Amino acid sequence: MRKAVAYLSDHYYLDIMAFFFLLLSFLIEPLLSLAANNGFVFNPVDQVFKGYLKIITSPSILITDYVYIAGIGAALFNVGTILIINLLLIKLLKIKMTGPVYAGIIMICGFSFFGKNIFNTLPIYLGIYLFSIIKKVPFKSYILAILFSTGISPLVSYAIFGLGLSYYGSIPLGIGCGIIVGFILPAFAAHTIIFHEGFNLYNTGFALGILSVCFYGIFTFFNLKVETVSLYDYSDSVVFYYILPILSILKIAVAIISDPEVFKKYWSLMKTSGRLVTDYAGEYNRETVMFNFGLIGLVLFFICLIFQIPMNGVIFGSILSILGFAGYGLHLRNVLPVWIGAGLMLFFKCLIDNNYVLSISNIMCFVFASGLAPLSGRYGIIFGIIAGILHILITPLTIGFQGGFDLYNNGFSAGFVAAIVYVLAEKIFNRGERYGRKSKNK
Repeated sequence: MRKAVAYLSDHYYLDIMAFFFLLLSFLIEPLLSLAANNGFVFNPVDQVFKGYLKIITSPSILITDYVYIAGIGAALFNVGTILIINLLLIKLLKIKMTGPVYAGIIMICGFSFFGKNIFNTLPIYLGIYLFSIIKKVPFKSYILAILFSTGISPLVSYAIFGLGLSYYGSIPLGIGCGIIVGFILPAFAAHTIIFHEGFNLYNTGFALGILSVCFYGIFTFFNLKVETVSLYDYSDSVVFYYILPILSILKIAVAIISDPEVFKKYWSLMKTSGRLVTDYAGEYNRETVMFNFGLIGLVLFFICLIFQIPMNGVIFGSILSILGFAGYGLHLRNVLPVWIGAGLMLFFKCLIDNNYVLSISNIMCFVFASGLAPLSGRYGIIFGIIAGILHILITPLTIGFQGGFDLYNNGFSAGFVAAIVYVLAEKIFNRGERYGRKSKNK
């Protein structure tokens, strides 16, 4: 049994995940109707494909919950299809499943619940492909840029469906914007990491945020109105409250069955800072990454449960997105101090506002504050808490700069926070190497 589980975990675990989402997309709404004593009605055309068309034709700008606008079945179908296409791309290019690649794949899954779809991602991929031709570098060399690039995919959708232009003009505009971003991004993202010294796990979000500011400025200059939206609701989706713990427990179980020494390896992993670029799958193994994924997932599940956080498409998608970084720099030791700082700041905000109901934006800020985890991994708990506090303060401001085109808005703000805390810890207080060892590949 151990060999069978190990074989599946090495070769087909993401394929199984894609199949699970696709199967669930057709069954979930009939099953929910049956649970509500409304009978079992199986009508995939109405429940899935019509909803999927709404997703494809949505402007998709922040914050657009695909579950809210199209139904949970259509949202799951979108996740499954975009996951399959990216897995096929990886197999065609013969890409090894490293920690960074794993993070990119899972992040695509998460944001496919709000903002990403096949239609608005392919022009960006085309831009990266053209860049590889111009530079005479194999397309596969830019696999990380490919996987993380789609954080700016709403730019394509909004240019086509959100500006109110005729399709004769909007379709070329949207596709052209996507190609331009894809062409620029590989070189630009490699440069922006210098700004925060690798202490922002969501570095591509920082690069895409800067590019989004440029496009937002261009649209505004030509009187093309860009407005962020709030297309979501606060109702719980019971489905996600089941999916998250089940997925997390399965990851842990598979990891333990496949590798009985996973506990020892995980203990070693938690001694790393997580600073970019880290490959936990290569440095340890896939089982350690899955174990890490499961633990972080369970922690977030209990946080949502205890504080009665609504698990809609946006929140579940956000949580799923960061879990991929279990292979790329994130673990409980370096992320908990950041979440403590972010949680304290949100608590103070509730006291000041005399309102103890957190907005979706605040919850997203908390989840994605995890991008600053390497700071506490390198410099200790206090600087992790400071990073979490600053993230809550700065993030709400940055969406106004970039117009909502950058789905990784928290990665955009985390770039500035990381630069501030890095200077504070390294240059002023000289913390240096005191906390957390570097990964082996540093």
